[in-house]
Amino acid sequence: MDDAEQMLYAGRVKDEEGKFDEAFNLYQQGLEKLMEKLKQPTSSEKKDHYKNLLNTYISRAEVIKKKKGKASVPQVQEIRIANDEMGWSFAKLFAKPLADSPTHIRIQDPYLHARHQLNNLVAVCEVFARTRSVSHIRIITRTAPPGDQKTQQQKCMRDLGDSLAERQITLVTNYSETLHDREIRFKNDNNVVWVAILGRGLDMYKKLPSWFCLGATDYTFRKCHEVTVTLTRG
Repeated sequence: MDDAEQMLYAGRVKDEEGKFDEAFNLYQQGLEKLMEKLKQPTSSEKKDHYKNLLNTYISRAEVIKKKKGKASVPQVQEIRIANDEMGWSFAKLFAKPLADSPTHIRIQDPYLHARHQLNNLVAVCEVFARTRSVSHIRIITRTAPPGDQKTQQQKCMRDLGDSLAERQITLVTNYSETLHDREIRFKNDNNVVWVAILGRGLDMYKKLPSWFCLGATDYTFRKCHEVTVTLTRG
């Protein structure tokens, strides 16, 4: 039993003893630790175990919240997209985080090198730019290999930054050669934070047969790879 599970178990003990304030605090801390663990590389069995714990203890914490008028507990939504499934544009995928009017968005994806990966980055930034509250976007990725891909990556970040600036959105790009996690973090002025844990990063769409077919500009027509996206609100 790891530290997150121990905290949740301790919360359950306090819950059964009727010590709801202590139980709620332990549930909240344990759930936050559990969400962090979901972002770490681990087996599918372990991830399923963590997700089951999340669902169980979020439900119990919500009961205490209603009784005691506590602050909100984390919300979790898991989206499972099947192989070749269509209809999942970035606008649909991130509808809930964007509905909370984020001002700051951080995109973490180690693989923004190839042309199609950079096209996906521009496409998701277009969606974010249509949300009028957004004022800052930060991208963290790995440096592309030397040569054409590196030149292309640099040009993309420069041109994307210039076009976002025209809409009063600041783009900052950072590079980390040890980056592994793929996630997008949304934060608004009320400190409401959504985290989208992306199994494949932005590279979730299959290659188009041609740039002159449906899906070239409207991502709802694109076929997806099999992927799981977990949205958490805390």
